[in-house]
Amino acid sequence: MNIDLTHRGTMLSVLARDPGDGTLGIALASSSIAIGSRCPHLETGRAAIASQGFTNLKVGPLALDLVRCGLTAAEVLEALRQHDRWLDYRQIGILTADGQIGAHTGSQATGWAGHRIGENLLCLGNGLAPGEAALDALAEGFANGPPGTPMADRMLTGLESAARLLDGSFPINSTSLLVRSPGAESQIDLRVDLPSRPVEDGGDALADLRRLYDEYLPLVDIYAARSVAPRAF
Repeated sequence: MNIDLTHRGTMLSVLARDPGDGTLGIALASSSIAIGSRCPHLETGRAAIASQGFTNLKVGPLALDLVRCGLTAAEVLEALRQHDRWLDYRQIGILTADGQIGAHTGSQATGWAGHRIGENLLCLGNGLAPGEAALDALAEGFANGPPGTPMADRMLTGLESAARLLDGSFPINSTSLLVRSPGAESQIDLRVDLPSRPVEDGGDALADLRRLYDEYLPLVDIYAARSVAPRAF
């Protein structure tokens, strides 16, 4: 696999909240590798945060600390502006457990970059073409899932809808999916750091993540139950 690590990458992310039970989720797809180690941050009952663009590894943990201290999403973004002199090169998304949304797309973000704010939903992207249409497809793919479809599934559907629109302009080399619910033993924390085969041969880390998710979903509750009642298995 030949990956240009100096390239200015492409990235899509979606952050979502279920107002009914407080579930928070974040899903990302990127042309860079191993994005799950750098960009998504989620703490149950606190916030989901995406830190992308020219990612500052300190921004996500700092933002979560500020949410723990009681700052609003807007106050967190303002604090990050004071902390990070290069914030104009970055994208930051914040969705708190009580439904606050904060979003920053820096003026120096690569390619087309922007964000979309909806009800309990935030979509971000950079390095995109066509950018606005891709974010619309991401939001619509998430929103139009059948009633009762799990949040994780709808986030993946949104990313898949945007990726189809972008077609060959968006080689997907890594993906990440985090979903956590207050009081629940079962959580989803999946990632694909590299496609199963090279993108030039049709490899697609989002397709790999979908396959991983479909295989993992029936086991989530089993693993959770086994962890607290091992004698039953």
